[in-house]
This record gives sequence, structure tokens and C-alpha cells, in this order.
Amino acid sequence: MSADTKIKRTLGIAVVTQYTELFIQFVGVMILARIISSEEIGIYSVAAFLMALLHVFRDFGVTKYVIQEPDLTTEKIRSALGAAILLAAGVALVLFSLRHPVARFYNEPRLADIMAVMSISFAVTPFGSVINAINRRNMAMRKVAAIHIGSGLFSTIVSTILALNGFGAMTLAWSNLAGIAMYGLIAALLRAPGVPLMPRFRELREILRFGSVASLGSLANVAGSNCQDVIIGKNLSLEATGFFSRGNGFVQVFKNLIANAVGPLVLPYFSALRHQSSDMVQPYRAAITYITGVAWPFFGVLAVLALPTVRTFYGPNWDASVPLVQILCAAGALSMLTMFAGDVMIANGHVKAVTKLQLMTQPVRVGLILGASMFGLAHVAVATVVSEAVALALLSPLLRRTTGISFHHVLSATVRSSLVTLFAVGGPLLVMMLDSGSGYPLVDAVAGGLVALVGWLVGVFWCRHPIREHLLQARGWLNARLLTRS
Repeated sequence: MSADTKIKRTLGIAVVTQYTELFIQFVGVMILARIISSEEIGIYSVAAFLMALLHVFRDFGVTKYVIQEPDLTTEKIRSALGAAILLAAGVALVLFSLRHPVARFYNEPRLADIMAVMSISFAVTPFGSVINAINRRNMAMRKVAAIHIGSGLFSTIVSTILALNGFGAMTLAWSNLAGIAMYGLIAALLRAPGVPLMPRFRELREILRFGSVASLGSLANVAGSNCQDVIIGKNLSLEATGFFSRGNGFVQVFKNLIANAVGPLVLPYFSALRHQSSDMVQPYRAAITYITGVAWPFFGVLAVLALPTVRTFYGPNWDASVPLVQILCAAGALSMLTMFAGDVMIANGHVKAVTKLQLMTQPVRVGLILGASMFGLAHVAVATVVSEAVALALLSPLLRRTTGISFHHVLSATVRSSLVTLFAVGGPLLVMMLDSGSGYPLVDAVAGGLVALVGWLVGVFWCRHPIREHLLQARGWLNARLLTRS
């Protein structure tokens, strides 16, 4: 099998995995949105932010170290596992100790119980995370698929059962723990021969040295990217946090759908290019072209169909999320231009540059959102868009210095994607103009989605977007299979 064929097959498995995982999550979200109130979701969202923040210290760059380390021996794997266990135990203790102060700060006693369960989640995370990092390093995507789909399905089943039995906000905490435990169990059962389960606590200096730089930037990134829930919960209300969280969740769908499937392959792929002393400019431009060719039409169509989409998935009680979805789609579109930049710079040996970038951009993001929260949810959404534009402006010169990839390279890679987006959005606009605000949101969402798909296909072929070649190849493969069966 050629290297190109292997990459395509690996990417295909990754995308199918994300589609399946996203479908499972969507089913769970649709069920929970009709059982759990916006306030209860807001309570969990605040606790989830703290968990995401402390997750940086729990991981401390260990998984990135495992993926990018040129000579990954068994002893280094043991040391990585040992480091992960020590860090996870320390972070779990911190989260457990903070549960009552945080609950008093928000005047919400339920936060304490949620954080107690979350602290247990940290303690059981290391085994699965390190083993799956090895799978990602080796691009063993079938094993990655089994781990993610199995744990996601188990978590959704648990959350549905608990929600139906009145567990409220605790539903999300317990289902998260169940998913993490299943993640580790499946990873351990499917680990490759020679991958150890016994840690060692020697020779941790190299791992912690790498992690100290990588984690500082990751901490800033997590704090800035997820600060909205904490700030809204304090300055507005926990119910408002729930509305924003659900609105932002729609925008994050694309990352779950495509970017999170491709993302785990970016660091290994560009690290391999660096080891081969290959040019990174053209592969990066191609990545931007492909990602915006799908992402920008998605965000454009979602902005137009926000009302029927929110009502279809969550019900009319969540209409307050609709304008937030429309504004946040612009932030999502901008974020596609910077999504892979950090991994590319790390792959090129510039982890300190990534940290520097995050330390510059995230305080700006937090400041903008903090100020905007004084005026309402819509202003917070606008501040999120502005912060993405600031991140792009600060990133561009740094990316050029570290990798040779200029803003012109990035911008020129989006020309055809912009045209394709116009084709995709036209049909849904017509649907909403003819049937805006109807009592059949599912009909509007499905009709708008179908004409958007047709418009996207027309745009891809009319503009000769590079995606066109892959669609033709897929059609040829399908025709060959049908002829073989006949």
C-alpha cells in the first residue's frame, strides 16, 4: 500500500469515527435537552470549564510528547504513564479541594457534588490517554475508532438512564465518568503488543521539561477558549450560561464532525514532514483549502438555518440560543484559519512560539468577553468573533517566521472556498424567505440542508475546488463496487 493510499484510508477511518461519535452525542443531546433544564446545563458547564482548565495540568503535554518523540522506547512509555498518573492524582486532589469554595462563589451547592465526581474522572484518565496517544502516533485509527465510539456510546446510555431517573445536572457528571472509565478499559484491552500498563517514576525530567512549555500555552488556550461559561455564569446567570453553551455547541459541531477527525493526524503528519526535511507551505495551504471548503459552507448554512435547526434538536424552549448561533458562526469560520497552526509550529520544533502566541491572544480574549458580559449574551458572542480576528492577526507573523507560511499563503488558499460558500448558502436563504418562522422546523431544516448540499456540490464542481477530485474518485470507487457486485 502506498503512503498516499494509507493516509487517505487513515483519514477516512478518522472521519467515519467522528461521524459516528457525533451521531451518538447528538442523540444524547437531543434527549437531554428535553429532560434537563437550561439552568442545570449551565451549572455543569461552569464545572466543565474548571475541569477543562485543570485537564491541561493533568495532561501536561504528555500525550504530545508521546506523539512527537522520535525514539519512543518502552521505558519512555512507562515514564510517560508514570508522569500522567502523578499529574492526574494531583489535579484530582485540587479539584476535590476546590469544590466547596467554587460552590459558594456561584451560590450553587450542586456544583460541589459535580466537582467531586469530576475529580474521580481525573484519577481514571491516564491509562486511556497515554495508550491512545500511541495509537494516534502509529495512526492506528481502527483502535482509536473503537475506543471513542465504545466510550461515547456507553456514556450516552448512562446519561439517558440517569436523566430519565431525575439525576438533573449530576447526570452529565456521572456519564462523563462512565465514558472515561470505558475509554481506559477499551484502550487497555486493544493496546498493541509491547505497550506496557505498569508505570515507572524515573527519568521524568525530559517529559516534564517538554510539558512545562507546551502546557503553559495549552492552559492559556483552554482558559481563553472556554472562559465564556464561567464569566456568563457569574455576571449574568447560570441559565444564560446554558443558552450560550447550547448555542456554542452547535458551532462546535464542525470541530466534532471534521476538525477533530483530521486534527489528531496533523501533528504526526507534519512531524514526519519535518523529519524528512520536506516543505510545509504547500501541505498547509492544501489543508486550509480543504478545511474551509467544507467548514465555511457549513457555518454559512448553519447561520441561515439557525432557527429551525435549534428548534429541531432542542425544542422551542431554546430559541434564545438562535442569535448566538448566528453570531458564533462567524467566529467558527475565522477559527478555521488558525486551527492547525499550533500543531504545525510544534511539529517544526517551535513549541515556545506556540506558548508565546497563546499568552498573547488569550488574555485579550478573556478581557473582551469579560467586558462584553456586562451588556448581554449577544455582546459576548460578538466579542468571541473579535477575539478570533485578533488571534489571526497575532498568529500570522509568528507562523511566517517559524514555518515560512505567510498570511498571503493562507488567504489565497480560501478563494475557491469562499465561492463555494456562496453557492451553498443561496438555497437555504431562499427556503427561509419563503417559509420563515413556520410551525414545521424539521421541514425547514431538512429542505434547507438538502438545497445547501446541492448548492455546495454545484459550487465545488463549478469552481473546480480541489475537493472535486476526491468526489470524482469516490464516485469511481462506488461505481466499481456496484459493477463488481452486479
